[in-house]
Amino acid sequence: MRSTRLATLMLILAFLTSLTVHLLLFSYSQLKESIILEMQLTYAEAGFIFSISILALILLRIPWGLAIDRLGSRVSLGLALTLLGIFGLLRGFAVNFETLLLFQLFLGVGFAATMPCFPKLVSAWFPPEKTGFAIGVTISGYAIGDIIGLSATPYLLTALGSWRNVFFVYGFWALILTGVWWVLAKEPEQNLGTRPVLKADTSSSVTENFAMLLRVKQVWLLTGLYLCAAACYDTLLIWLPSMFVAEGVQSVTAGLVTSMLPLGFLLASFAVGSLSDKVGLRKPFLLVLGVVSGPAIYAAGSLTGPAVWFFVFVVGLSTIGVLTLVLTIPVELSPTAMSVGSAIGIISSIGNLGSFFMPTVVGQIRDVTGSFLWSVLILAVLGELMLILGLPITETGKKRQRSLGRKAYLH
Repeated sequence: MRSTRLATLMLILAFLTSLTVHLLLFSYSQLKESIILEMQLTYAEAGFIFSISILALILLRIPWGLAIDRLGSRVSLGLALTLLGIFGLLRGFAVNFETLLLFQLFLGVGFAATMPCFPKLVSAWFPPEKTGFAIGVTISGYAIGDIIGLSATPYLLTALGSWRNVFFVYGFWALILTGVWWVLAKEPEQNLGTRPVLKADTSSSVTENFAMLLRVKQVWLLTGLYLCAAACYDTLLIWLPSMFVAEGVQSVTAGLVTSMLPLGFLLASFAVGSLSDKVGLRKPFLLVLGVVSGPAIYAAGSLTGPAVWFFVFVVGLSTIGVLTLVLTIPVELSPTAMSVGSAIGIISSIGNLGSFFMPTVVGQIRDVTGSFLWSVLILAVLGELMLILGLPITETGKKRQRSLGRKAYLH
């Protein structure tokens, strides 16, 4: 009973952590127009302010993944939250483009640790039959953070009168959560998902595990899926409000429509993981979501009127549904299950190249052409590419495992 309560507590803390990460990161979407005006930035520079945090993520997710396999999720997420709180707050003190860029970079250092930690935490605290659901809960916090950042930030900006004050409020919240994490978070005595928790590995075993992961074809397929899904979601979350404002939509309404993206994220977090757990298969969900994503992205970026609310929602559902499965499969795949932190580090580090380049590319295309149309087309192609990458993915669901077990028994 005590272990169940602790597992629930850790799930709640992980949820609040992911919420805070995206609240800090994507509230910028609704503040960037004010920052552009004050600092006299181009759209490409405004996009790069977001992208610089993704650069830190790309560079540090693999080192963080290796560290997480050695330190465990409690210490790793505690360090990450500390960085997020400090530099999330310091953004409010930025005096020019360069200082804001610097603080955003170090915000990304903390952000880099969170994604590899969550599958590690889930595999430690929850049995395999609850893995998809628990991972869905942890990453659903990202969606709630997005929704709050998109819908509440314009009102908070009006009430506080400055984008700096908004950064102060969100930074103070992150520091409060940091204190709660260090006091309440625990590491389990035994890993329920795969193996006993190891306090440390030798440097040689870590190196060998990392080299082995780089030779696994499925890791690279999952990396490609992550790249497409994250690039589409993150870029649209940053630029959709500007796309709508360019069409004459009021800023508050643009934020509300864009919040349908994380609302789809929220449903995907719970539904895709849970449904794939019940069905016992992962791959069919990947393929269906891949088919839907490309047309939905094009419709969300090119249509106007009430229908656009629905298509923005579908984009969030399809892209994050894929991402949920990408984070679940390494826990179940035999070559990656023993080094989940490192595997997710590789997948998300290289996979976030799309999230690094695309927001700046979209800004540059907007500066040159005065339109977002070509950017929408590029993102739609990336969305449809998920279908192609999903075809060779190995099925890891429990139905497949039972089938393999029966075959082994008969032989």
